[in-house]
Amino acid sequence: MANPSVKSALRAMELLAFFSEWRRPASVKEVSQTLGYPQSSTSVLLRTLADAGYFDHDARTGMYIPGMRLLLATEWIGEQMLSERSLLRLMQQVHAQTGHTVMIGAQQGLHVCYLHVLQATRAEHFTAKIGSLRPLFRSATGKMLLTLKPEREIGLLLRRANAMDTDIVPPLALDDVLAAREASRRQGYAMSNGTSVPGATALAILLPVPRGVKPMTLSIGGPIKDIVDDQPRLLALLQEAVSPLRTVS
Repeated sequence: MANPSVKSALRAMELLAFFSEWRRPASVKEVSQTLGYPQSSTSVLLRTLADAGYFDHDARTGMYIPGMRLLLATEWIGEQMLSERSLLRLMQQVHAQTGHTVMIGAQQGLHVCYLHVLQATRAEHFTAKIGSLRPLFRSATGKMLLTLKPEREIGLLLRRANAMDTDIVPPLALDDVLAAREASRRQGYAMSNGTSVPGATALAILLPVPRGVKPMTLSIGGPIKDIVDDQPRLLALLQEAVSPLRTVS
């Protein structure tokens, strides 16, 4: 990404994802070390956003935090998409009931990306970061999103994924992928038992979203035994959480 303006724009978006997980004021050093940016350019980015009113800066402590202008500029998104229920509140409901890692994911090329994550509170747990990528064909989120795609598109994506993964995992057969797609579509959920992250599994369902909004999933992640043994209850909790959205979408 050679264009400096484009690079800065991407970093601004990654900065928002950082604060979404950080959830408190942060210093330039904390941001730069966490995101792996040079401290000088991190300082310039934060100062520019603060000068524009999108971030608040405490001159005494040197700490930065997203400001009211940013909140007011983006508040309509959640209202338009979800009416009475926000995605965050929905995630918090599942998180409180299960203690597992809760994720919202969407497709990003040959992967799925976790758009937001609430970390598990259990002693034995699975962790994921906001922005983490998982294979489209081997993750619960990806398998569920494939239920929305026609066979021709799946075939094209699979050829690219198999070519990219040749040295990592055995190639997947189209017939097997289509059979799994039909099973996930029929049962209304998908799982990935250690195929994406060794020792961990995820249970995913589709999020009901309005027409024109990118398809997303709501999923729970944790140790394989914990999720598999408690699957019926966890699935019921996921479905209960998204049920109010079905009348909105």
